Amino acid sequence: MSYIAKILLPNEQVVGVAFLHWIIYLRGLYITAAGGILGCLSRPITEFLFGTLIANDYAKPVTVVSMIIVVYGIILLVGAFIRQIATEIVMTNQRLIAKYGIIARATFEIMASRITGANFDQSVTGRMMGFGTIWVHGAGGEVSPIYNVAEPQKFYRSIIGVLERFQPRV
Repeated sequence: MSYIAKILLPNEQVVGVAFLHWIIYLRGLYITAAGGILGCLSRPITEFLFGTLIANDYAKPVTVVSMIIVVYGIILLVGAFIRQIATEIVMTNQRLIAKYGIIARATFEIMASRITGANFDQSVTGRMMGFGTIWVHGAGGEVSPIYNVAEPQKFYRSIIGVLERFQPRV
C-alpha cells in the first residue's frame, strides 16, 4: 500500500498524480555508456597512444578504469530507480502531498487553502522531452519546487483546478 493511500483523509480524493520523468536516468546512462565504450576501445586507444609494443601494458589498466566507470554508472542508475519508485506526488481535493524516500522519508504537505499559487518551468529540452519543475507558493511566502516532473503542465492544471475552489472570486 502506498504512503498516499495510507494517509488520505475520509473525504479526500486524489485529483492529480505526478511522476518523476525518465530524464533522471540520463546521467547514469551516459556514464555507463562512456565506461562501456572505453572498455571496448581500450586496446585500440592504447595502441594509438602508446604504440603496439606498449599497448599490452596499458590496455589492462584502461579496462579496469572503464569497469569502475561502468559500476559507478550502474550505481547511479539504481539510485535513480530507487528515487523514482520512492517518490509520490499527489494533489488531492484538500492538499498537496509529496513523499520522497523509502527508509529515510521526507514529506511535504500543504493544505490547498494555504497555497497561494503555482507555476511551472520548462527549458527547451524539458518541453521537447516532457519534463519540468513545479513551483508551489505557500501563504507565508514560501516557495517549494518539485523537480523533474513528467508532464508538469498536466499536474499544474490539477493544482490550479483545486485552488479555484479555495480562492475568492474577484
